[in-house]
Amino acid sequence: MMERGKDQFGTRPVRLVSRRATSRSEEATARTISAGALKAGIAGALAMMLLMLISLVEIPLVLCLVLPGSVLVLIASGMLAGLLANEQLNSPRQASQAGLLAGLVTGLGAAFVAVLLAAFGLMFTTLGEGVQAQLTPRQLQSLVDIGISPQTVRIAGAVFFALLIWGVFGTAVAVALGILGARLYYRLR
Repeated sequence: MMERGKDQFGTRPVRLVSRRATSRSEEATARTISAGALKAGIAGALAMMLLMLISLVEIPLVLCLVLPGSVLVLIASGMLAGLLANEQLNSPRQASQAGLLAGLVTGLGAAFVAVLLAAFGLMFTTLGEGVQAQLTPRQLQSLVDIGISPQTVRIAGAVFFALLIWGVFGTAVAVALGILGARLYYRLR
């Protein structure tokens, strides 16, 4: 409902917008920003998956490019979130929210891929072997007696470290860099 009033000097009519119309507009803006951030996060997760698969190839030059590529992908996912919600971004706070969601989706997607690769023995194998090395032969034998093989201990250790490194720390870094990317986009547009 629109109301008419006068400004404080009484010179021109002022149009006041009802709270219901404002809240609908804010909800539509939030949906648009969230949808763009989700798309950017999925694109970032796919790019991170590609980088993880590339890192499995044992070519020295390629391995030197994986870390800078990962940082670039994480910042770009935040920038893409800002780009997809360009018209709707009205404040740095909204840009930060878009970057946060894009970084979160990218980080969680990368963590999922890392856990899968660790479960198949392709990633964090030395860390899994380190977990197995922490157990004494007697402890290993008692695990074998209850049906848990040493290979299972190695895989569980690798999966644990994949969750810790990519799930916790990787997602935190992805969120931070996603926010940075979205805020950079907001400032540069």
